[in-house]
Amino acid sequence: MEDRGVQKTSLFFRAAETVLLSILHATRFLSLFLPPRVLNTLYDAFGAAMFYTRPGMRQRLLGKLSDAMPELSDRRELDRIAIKVCGSAIRPILDLVMFLRHGDSIMRHIDITGQEHLEEADAQGKGVILLFAHLGSFDLFAVVMARLDKPFTPIIFHPRTTPVPRYVSTMALFGQMLGCDPLSPVFWVGKDTVRKVRGHLSAGKRVGITFDVDGNCVVELFGRPAALADGIAHFAIDSGAPIVPFALFHGKEPLDRRLIFYESLRYELTGNRSDDVKTIMTEVAKAGERMVREEPEEWMSWFGLWHWWDMAEELKKQSV
Repeated sequence: MEDRGVQKTSLFFRAAETVLLSILHATRFLSLFLPPRVLNTLYDAFGAAMFYTRPGMRQRLLGKLSDAMPELSDRRELDRIAIKVCGSAIRPILDLVMFLRHGDSIMRHIDITGQEHLEEADAQGKGVILLFAHLGSFDLFAVVMARLDKPFTPIIFHPRTTPVPRYVSTMALFGQMLGCDPLSPVFWVGKDTVRKVRGHLSAGKRVGITFDVDGNCVVELFGRPAALADGIAHFAIDSGAPIVPFALFHGKEPLDRRLIFYESLRYELTGNRSDDVKTIMTEVAKAGERMVREEPEEWMSWFGLWHWWDMAEELKKQSV
């Protein structure tokens, strides 16, 4: 029975990968003659279709949003956010295709705020850890930063460790084609990752790490304990590099983008590594939540939030 379940899961992800790659190819073709606004409408329609045709998923997602942000009592607003979230799984495809077709226009009209925070962090000479989330146009972060002559190297799970390896590798190569750090386009998570990242930071360069990944560090996120990966804290302790949160949100028009750099995280280290990791990760979670709350409909990882909450409860039980 277990083998049969594994086979079904494998078939599901292979089918999902085929669909995602088909959407990518179709979007590239349609972008040749459809304006950005029409393509954006088609993607919004996909999100609405997912929302209305899958009642179980719809109720779970609305429940997550309500649990995490109880202040949102307007059901219409919750529905609006949830519909956008449903489309977030394929939105990176549209982002990359739009940049391929209209990258110069996007860069001309991009709204950048807080750049002084990145410059202050760079000036310390210890490298910079850019903290981001699977939020907004996160797939364009490295592309946009390379175009701004401020390249960074993202740390990404290797395609073969994901359920959809061909899709992940295709999207990564697509993004690198549009713009990246030519010397270090990506650090794939693996046995040499720690050494490579430490060397990169010691050379005064920038790395990018997402906060919304499950792990063994329990910190509060949206009002409950959540289990998050703590690699970013270890890199910060070892290198002394400042952590600068940043986000690239969509704007009102399809080609509009808002790039925001926030102040470097502030924390005091004690020398006790366990305590210091917890201290840094607490600030990381606060910064991540703050960014998500600015545009909650653009956060892909709503689908993982309950899992992180549940993992935290299991970890707390194990530590008793």
